[in-house]
Parts: sequence; structure tokens; C-alpha cells
Amino acid sequence: MESTTAVHETNTKEGGASTAFVERRRRRRAKISAQLHVRAATPDETFEEVCMTVDVSRDGLLFVANRPGYWKGQALHVTFPFSTDAHAINQAQSAEVVRVTEMAAGKWAVAVQFQAAAVQAKDADKSGEFSVNSVALSQAKQQQMVLAVESDGRTAEIMRNLLQQDGYHVVLVSTAQEALDILRTAVPAVFIAEVEAEDMSGHDLCLIIKRNERLQRVPVILLTRAAQPADYTASHQLGAVVCMAKPFQPERLLHVVRLVAPPPSAKTVYGASRAMSNAIERTL
Repeated sequence: MESTTAVHETNTKEGGASTAFVERRRRRRAKISAQLHVRAATPDETFEEVCMTVDVSRDGLLFVANRPGYWKGQALHVTFPFSTDAHAINQAQSAEVVRVTEMAAGKWAVAVQFQAAAVQAKDADKSGEFSVNSVALSQAKQQQMVLAVESDGRTAEIMRNLLQQDGYHVVLVSTAQEALDILRTAVPAVFIAEVEAEDMSGHDLCLIIKRNERLQRVPVILLTRAAQPADYTASHQLGAVVCMAKPFQPERLLHVVRLVAPPPSAKTVYGASRAMSNAIERTL
């Protein structure tokens, strides 16, 4: 499977150190190494452990286990991302083990699929059968709305043109309060916000979304001008999909949006040919 790589650099003041965060993607999988918490979902099993992920997708993840005893079909509660910080929001998801591979040094590679993704996959396999939920899901995919809080007019226009040409319905607002007004009645496919928004920080907006039962599954992408390590840490602890430095690479933002909410149309990046789209994706 073709892999792509994105490198983000965060520079301190002149003469200071420079750090780089490397993120590798395999089409719709992201090579992310982060903590997760795993515990048994059945009363007859009592184990739990903190592990590290290998890669993550919308449907599940692959992690390195420190103990034996995992088996295909096993029910688990998986918390990702996971943090021991007292202020972190850790939310567990039901998952099922789909593959276990023994590694060296007493480790095991365990692949799990989130339960919600498994249910959707089974519904998709039923030929000629359509439920009310599947019809509603189909309609939602045709009207994928991206709600973004962006105070800079030029950046907002870039964002609008980028996402609209891929078929998304883009709603741009300049304040957090405008976004909250929309969220009272709408559930966007993706929510994008500035960490440094003037009336309410992107972190606070992310917290509101993740604590709301109706909105908590909305993927949140945060943008930051400061690009400090603390911004990235806080963003992941709050449940954001990713925190990107501004100015961002337009094609990378599109790539992340596509990952968490597949586009409703078959249009390629900037309406270009498939070959051009592949060339762009190879640079990420």
C-alpha cells in the first residue's frame, strides 16, 4: 500500500532549537505513535494496560501489547488518545480484536476495529437491504458540512476554495459564538477552529464539542499560530484529530479532512486529474 509522509517543523525564537513532528500516512491510515488504554469488556476478564499505537484509521487502530492473551473476536474498551493528566478527557470506545501477531521481545501487535465501524461495514454488505439509518447516512455523506472558525479573510477564502472543489459544503464564521449558534442545530462532518480565536479558544470549543453527546463524534481539527509543543499536547488530550501550525499547507489540510470525513464527490484536489492528485498526495 502506498505510503506518504508529512513533516511539520516548529521553530522557537531565533537561535533556538527546532523540533520536527513526522507523521506518515498510508492512504487512509495515519502512522501515529501515541498512548492508548486497553481494558477487557467482559466481566470474566479483568486485565488492563497502557500501550502505544502503531497506526490509526477512522475504523480502528494497531497497537503493540505488552502482555499475551489477546485473541481474534475479543471485546475491548479502548481509550485513544489516552493521558494520565488530571485535566485530560479520556473517552473509551467499544472495539473488537481482528488480528493478533506475535513480535520479538515478548510483544504482540494487536489490530482492533471500533464497534461502530463494524456495524456500518455489516450494513454495507447487505445487498438490497436499506435501513432508515443507512439512508440517513447516505444523505449526510451527500451534504458533508465543514464548519470552520477563521478570523483571517485570506485564510478563510483559501479554505473555502480548497474544500468546496472537493464537494464539501463549507460554512465559515469569524467568531466562536457564531460557530456555537450553528452547532445548536447542526452536526457538521468536520469542525475546524483556531486555537487563538479571540472570543473563545479553539481548545475551549473542542472541549464543548467532546462533552456534548450529540456532537462528541464530530472530528475536530485545530489550527495554531503559536505552534508550541503545549498546543499540540493539549489538542490531543482534548480529543482533537490533529493540531496544525499556521500557515498550513492547503493540500495537507484537505488530506486530513478527507481522512476523517470522505468527500461527497469524486472530484480530485483543485479539480485536477487523478495523476496530479496522486502527485500531491505523495508529497504529504
